[in-house]
Amino acid sequence: MHARSTSLLCIALVAAGGAVRADDFREHASFALFAGGNAAMPGSFRGQTVPFETTGGSIVYQDLKFDDAYDHQYTMGGEFDYAFNPSLTGFGRLGYASFNGRERTVGTFTTAATTEQSPVTATFEDTSTREYDVGARYSFMPYSKWRPFVGAALGATHLSAAKADFPNLDGSGTTRVTLGESDTVFSQRAETGLQFAPLPGFDLRLSVAANHVDTDTKSSDPNLALVGLTANGGEERSHWDYPVELAAVWNFGS
Repeated sequence: MHARSTSLLCIALVAAGGAVRADDFREHASFALFAGGNAAMPGSFRGQTVPFETTGGSIVYQDLKFDDAYDHQYTMGGEFDYAFNPSLTGFGRLGYASFNGRERTVGTFTTAATTEQSPVTATFEDTSTREYDVGARYSFMPYSKWRPFVGAALGATHLSAAKADFPNLDGSGTTRVTLGESDTVFSQRAETGLQFAPLPGFDLRLSVAANHVDTDTKSSDPNLALVGLTANGGEERSHWDYPVELAAVWNFGS
């Protein structure tokens, strides 16, 4: 009888400890959904410095800015936060960013007979990125309703392929060219912003961030040669983007 009572007591203590740990986890955990847009996206595709000689003339391509090739469009995603103390919070974040392609002038065609110059245009296909980050955020006024913060994160960014349609010089149609192949690369994020607590258990967070994708992505598409961009010339360079995001934050323990 004594042994049975002892076993029941042990089971009760383990269950109580588990409940305490679960309560402690909920007290420190929160979940956020965010959406926003990219304020800017510096960076460029590498052009071809040597003129591409064709029947009837030659083409020279310039470096093309990402801001010229794409609309910034929107970002969205979710985040799980865990507060280690009132000022320091760790987070895991999944994000998605979309960029709408534009039609832009990418070079100049010079005729051999008259040396007359005309623009060469390309239509860029929509592209996107997916971000997977782990980081930390520090709040300067943890007990205030208005809490300014700074944060940093490391992670990986999956880049969709960057493609564009180049017109054939003979007027027979267009050639689809992959300028940067799909790849997952190392990335970093720095952010600052303000978090506001209008209701118990619910916050709003406005953040301005800088994301750096730091690996150049080249293309081995054979169609590069057809439009005068060699595998060395067709390249999507390392770049930054600057998202501005508004998040709704639910605190589990409140």
